[in-house]
Amino acid sequence: MIEKNLKPEMFWPTPTLTIQLAGVEELNRGLARIIKEKEKEILSKTRATPVAGVKMGLTAHWLEFNVLNWDYPEIAELRRMVLDGIREMFKLVGEDPDSPGMQIAGISCWANVLRYGEFLEVHHHDPSFVSAHYQVQTGYEVGKPPSKDEGGQTVYFRPGFLDRSMGGKAAGQTSPWDSDWKISVEPVEGKLFYFPSYVRHEVRPYLGTHERISIAMDIFVKKQEALMHFGGPRWFVPGKPQASRPSIKPR
Repeated sequence: MIEKNLKPEMFWPTPTLTIQLAGVEELNRGLARIIKEKEKEILSKTRATPVAGVKMGLTAHWLEFNVLNWDYPEIAELRRMVLDGIREMFKLVGEDPDSPGMQIAGISCWANVLRYGEFLEVHHHDPSFVSAHYQVQTGYEVGKPPSKDEGGQTVYFRPGFLDRSMGGKAAGQTSPWDSDWKISVEPVEGKLFYFPSYVRHEVRPYLGTHERISIAMDIFVKKQEALMHFGGPRWFVPGKPQASRPSIKPR
């Protein structure tokens, strides 16, 4: 007698978490002001490290500072929102956020300020456990809905389509299946979005009227046993005394 045993499984699903925050207009104005003020200081005192096709500007200084270490009330509120969201993301992927292995080892957190014509090429944030974006400012004209002509969309690529998600010539021609392997998302102010760090993504050329400002972060946890030193200006470690967190170092 032939028996049949069905065992449905999902290998490597791609869980994401969107937290849309309301009533954050004043917070975002404060964050935008702080980031633009810090941008001048960071660019004048630290060294650029090209990343995602960006050779200059605040994004290219991502190894030299950490937004979560800045001492402002707005940043304290951002830290709270980020840490609360991380716990929810851990639950979503089936992890206990209170287990020793899921203790946060370090968070790298930087700001991106894109001006007219600027973009981020296809990249990923591996080997961190989870990554996130927070949209501070879309840069679109106030009071009007975003237009595709203004660009600045974030495009996420389905894991597994390596030839496509590498971008450039390797992407080949478009096909009827394009909507199945990439998702284009308009920036929305007050949106905090968590996703696995292995998901490749890009930011399309921004053509808006003001700065497009976002905050990005990579979260590492203890169970990864990452061979990294979570100290210095790049890292924020929850529970570490604020006074001991280093400020911007001169290059």
